[in-house]
Amino acid sequence: MQHALSRRRMPLSLPTTVHVRRSYSESRYGQLHLQTAYSSGGGFDEQVPLLCLHPAGSSSKYFEPLLPELGRDRIVYAFDLPGFGWSDAPDKEWSLTEVTSVISEFADSLRLRSFDVFGVQLGALMAIELAATKPNQVRRTVLAAVPHFTAQEAKSQEWSNLPNLPAPDGSHLLKEWQRLSASGTLTTPDQLTQELVDVLAARKHNSLAQQAILDYPTAQRLAELRQQGLILSPAGEFSEHCKRAKKSYPQAQLQELPEASVNVFADHPEVVLQRVRQFLDA
Repeated sequence: MQHALSRRRMPLSLPTTVHVRRSYSESRYGQLHLQTAYSSGGGFDEQVPLLCLHPAGSSSKYFEPLLPELGRDRIVYAFDLPGFGWSDAPDKEWSLTEVTSVISEFADSLRLRSFDVFGVQLGALMAIELAATKPNQVRRTVLAAVPHFTAQEAKSQEWSNLPNLPAPDGSHLLKEWQRLSASGTLTTPDQLTQELVDVLAARKHNSLAQQAILDYPTAQRLAELRQQGLILSPAGEFSEHCKRAKKSYPQAQLQELPEASVNVFADHPEVVLQRVRQFLDA
């Protein structure tokens, strides 16, 4: 009898392991590098997939603190945008709309019926473009450090934080190290080194990305969105921009993060992750 009862017991639940795997997908520019997070227990249908788009000068590594947490009950795709990280670069000048099309085509290749997007800075504008062009597929948006320039600002804006041009004596490397260190977003030499590698590798495309940011009609596109949104506003140059974004995007909630810098996960990842999860899981 005891043996028969034991056969009817529910199996013990195993601890969930989140796998993070690197892979490549074909795109119009060549190979698109991405990191994919997913649970060992399956459950991909519990929550809709999440697409993550990093800021200019960075890569999918920006989202690495997010992947193990949100990958527990949904599949998460974090991309190296074309020209950044390990993704192939366009062979000519590009617009933000063109680069966003690469992510749109990736979603189409997987036949994703619905997905959420999370973008930071350049990635935030790409998330807006995805939501505007795929209103029936993009369910919710999370936007952090949203560039929202006025027309006058866009004409006069000078990007003083561009990486220094290479100097014969290598002094540009020290200047770039000091700039990253002074930003307050990275706390260890290892983090600084990795960020320096990403920034220098994408040097030629940073200026294109920043010009694309200035040219993008942020207010107009935000006004077209009908999805629910969450705007994360860390301290720094885009804090006022995020307030403008909220006015242009009434369906969005504004979450100010005065204690965090642009690299929101480097400072207070647990706070940001909790807020993002609450919003996406609601």
